[in-house]
This record gives sequence, structure tokens and C-alpha cells, in this order.
Amino acid sequence: MINIIYLWTVLMKKNHEISKFLSSVVITSTLITIIERLDLNAAITYAMIIIVIKIIYKVYLKEIILGFFLIILIEMSLQLILFLIIGKFVYDETAMTIITELIILISIIIFSKINFSRNITFKNMDNNILIYFISTCSIYAIIFKIIWNYDEKIILNNLLITSVILSILVVSQILTYVYIVKVTKEKETLKVSNEYNSVIGEIVQEIKRRQHDFVNYKNTIRGIVEVVDEKDVKSAINSYMKDDDIYDNEINELIYINNIVVISILYRYIGKAKKYHINFKYDIQNNVLDDKLSYHEISNVLNNLLNNAFEEVMKEQCINKNIEIKIFAEKNTSHLIVKNQIANANDFNLNEMFKRGYSTKNADNRGYGLYNVQQIINSHKGYIKLKVEYGEIIFDIYFNNS
Repeated sequence: MINIIYLWTVLMKKNHEISKFLSSVVITSTLITIIERLDLNAAITYAMIIIVIKIIYKVYLKEIILGFFLIILIEMSLQLILFLIIGKFVYDETAMTIITELIILISIIIFSKINFSRNITFKNMDNNILIYFISTCSIYAIIFKIIWNYDEKIILNNLLITSVILSILVVSQILTYVYIVKVTKEKETLKVSNEYNSVIGEIVQEIKRRQHDFVNYKNTIRGIVEVVDEKDVKSAINSYMKDDDIYDNEINELIYINNIVVISILYRYIGKAKKYHINFKYDIQNNVLDDKLSYHEISNVLNNLLNNAFEEVMKEQCINKNIEIKIFAEKNTSHLIVKNQIANANDFNLNEMFKRGYSTKNADNRGYGLYNVQQIINSHKGYIKLKVEYGEIIFDIYFNNS
């Protein structure tokens, strides 16, 4: 049971939540013991495990079921293969079971440390695809369980062929799943790229427009020099150029960023900041998040954080309308920091902010943005540090690169 739940937490990127893991193991082990003593059906055991995981980890049911039955199949395959090998050297059934489970546990630990586990996800998949995998994996698992309960000798006497068949079934399902996930991610990336390409076109047009306006600026400055008293020329020119200079510099800096999504999002919010007289600053290092998050994930995270920041500083009660975003690498850590002034610190419950449905806006369709951000960051083994100080709320998202 430990191996099944641990492998599930690894695949679902929940293996850093030790307390939840231990709780789920203790509770499921207790329930399984009770169910076995009552001699109830194995289906009840599976149902109880799924319910316990659902309650403790608060994950969507379809994701739990798919992951659970896939893991049951993997566990069965590994057990059969290891029984086949270890059985040649160890003849005591209890010792063979213990050795098998230890080897599987070590294999899961190694698997959790390699990058391949990051490529497996059960989120954002089409419901029909999820239902297909759930039904396929559950049918395989149930059939083998029925055969084992009916007469385990059927499997034990044909251990080699059974191991091969089950392994082929598991590998084929995993490869099919990985391929579908890969295609889905490529479609998402293409969709995001197409969406933001139009914004890049706007930026290009903006730069061309300012090149065209340069002659007008030059003529205006020449006119100021000619008609304004010499002692007032400096202040007059500074006053004329101040507003446009700030905006132009912000636009100019965008061309040095090499991530199309980051450029596009910043461009939109620069325009919004100018419209609502918000002091919006950014400092972006290149190639910091590119190997951590996909285009779609970067878009989701940045838009949610910046949208919340702008909504907060646009409140009438917020006096200092300052927003700042930084993306940088420091030592072995990659950071994404978003901070903004807040109207009232008492409006924020830091312990609840990332829970599904939490919102300070009292609306039914709100409260999922920060929850989605946390799910994305957790799926890549990142961390979110949240604090309120000096009238600012600061989100520090970081990834350890070591």
C-alpha cells in the first residue's frame, strides 16, 4: 500500500507533502485491515483508497482514478517480473514479498528524482481521453484481480507469459498517454504563440510609429528653443518629453526580452498602466523560466498575478499605485517576483489565498486564479513565498536549479 500511494504522489507531484502522505498511508492501511477482516470485496478496498486520497489531497476524482488504476497495473507488472527473477533465488514467500516491495520502493524513489516524472501529468486533458484511459486501465486491473482471486495458480504457473502480457499492456498505455500529452502541449504552445504573435505585431507597429514621430518631436523641440526664453528652455523641454519618455523607455526595453509570451503580457500591462496612471516597473532576465514553464503556463501564471495586482492598485482606497515584476536567477534559484501596493492588509488571509474558490471580491466566479498558479508551480516542484509588508503584497515564486 505504501508503494501504491507513494507512486501516486510522485506522478501527481504531491510527494513533497509528507504529512498528507503519512496520513493517507495510515488511514488506508487501517481501512484495508478492517475490510479484509470483514471479508469484503476488493472493489470496496479500491473505492475506500480513492475516497481517502480524494479527501486528503483534494484532487479531481477523474485524476485520482486514472492515476490509481495506472499505478495498480504498474505495481502488478513489477511484482510479477520481480517474482519471476527473485523466485529463482528465494523460496520463502514472505521474504520474496518483502524483497519485491523494497525493490519497487527504491525504484519509485529513483524515478521521483529524474526529470521524466515531470513530463507526466493528468491535468488539462480532454474528458473523453481521460475516460478512455480510466476505463482501459481499470478493466485491465480488474481482470487480473479477478483471475488472481479465482485461482492464483493460473497466474503463478504462467508467470513469464503473464508478466510479458501485463508489461506490454502497461507500456503501451503509458506510451500512448505520453504521446497524447505531448501533442496536447504542442497544440497549447502553438495556440499561445499565435495569440501573442498579434501583440508582437502591435509592438513592431508601435516602434515604427515612434520612428515616424521622431521628426515631429525634433521640430517641436526646435520650436520650443526658438520661442521660449533661454532660462526656461530646459524645463519646457523636460516637461514636454517626460511622459512620453517614460512610456517609450518601457516599450524599448521589451525588445531585449527573448520570450514572446513575457513580451506580449508586459506590453499589454504597460498600456494599461499608462491608461490608469499606475507606476508599473519590470526587470526581466532572459532564459530564467524557459526550461521551467511552458508558454501556456507562463501566460497563466503572469496573467493571474498581474491581473490581481492591477485590480488591487486600481481600488480607490489604494493610494500608492505601484506594481513591480522581476524575473531573475540568483545562485541556484530562479525567481519570479510580483509585488504591488494594497489598499488594506486586513483584506488578505495569507493562509487561505491559494485555496480553490478563495477571493477578496465576493463573486461566485472568482477565486481560481491563484489556485491555478499554485497547481502549476507545484507540478514543477517550485515554491511560492507570500508575504505582506510595508503596505505591499509580495509573491515570490522560485525554483531550485541544483
